[in-house]
Amino acid sequence: MIELNKIYCADSLELMKEIPDKSIDLVLTDPPYLIAYKTSHRKDKTHEFCSEIQGDNDYKLISDYIKECYRILKDNTALYMFCSQDRIDYFKIETERYFDIKNIIIWIKNNWTAGDLACQFGKQYEMIIYANKGKSQINGKRLTDIWQCDRIVGNEQFHQNQKPIDILQRAILCSSKENNIVFDGMAGSGSTLVACKALNRRYIGIEKEQKYVDICNNRLRQEYLL
Repeated sequence: MIELNKIYCADSLELMKEIPDKSIDLVLTDPPYLIAYKTSHRKDKTHEFCSEIQGDNDYKLISDYIKECYRILKDNTALYMFCSQDRIDYFKIETERYFDIKNIIIWIKNNWTAGDLACQFGKQYEMIIYANKGKSQINGKRLTDIWQCDRIVGNEQFHQNQKPIDILQRAILCSSKENNIVFDGMAGSGSTLVACKALNRRYIGIEKEQKYVDICNNRLRQEYLL
């Protein structure tokens, strides 16, 4: 039996089988971008951020995950899924198999990637697919599809692809109500869950690596006193 307000250390697709159909009010998630990402700009090459993220070349994982997210969502609800412009075509095609994509939100960050310094412009944004299962009305004032928010750096960064609480809270406020259940099956260091707790949403999180589950639980205890 899946408990609410908990992060599980498990394979996401396996554990999602235990979540009943149409039982989730919002999916807010940050899956691997399928770009074999790892940072190459740290002096300490033994740092964990210099290793590739697990599953970051597994296309079937993303396809199956999107399908399961659709199954567990209630009717007339929303999905927010972070992705990269490098693989947006694949993410879009797989999402549209089940969902109605309403926007590709552009998240503009306070810095940009290094990449190919000689032949490429610096990338200053990431994308968020905002999609509906049925029709999910947006709460509050209507926003544009350009969201500006500083990325996480320094001592506040627990995961190399950690998303800022502010941008997660914006999605939660727009597409859920208090006591709704929010799901993140690729929870990383648990930022979605921290944002949910601050906004009085219930949540279910799944993360494959125990070290990040431990970080998430510590963040929840320290920041919002379980």
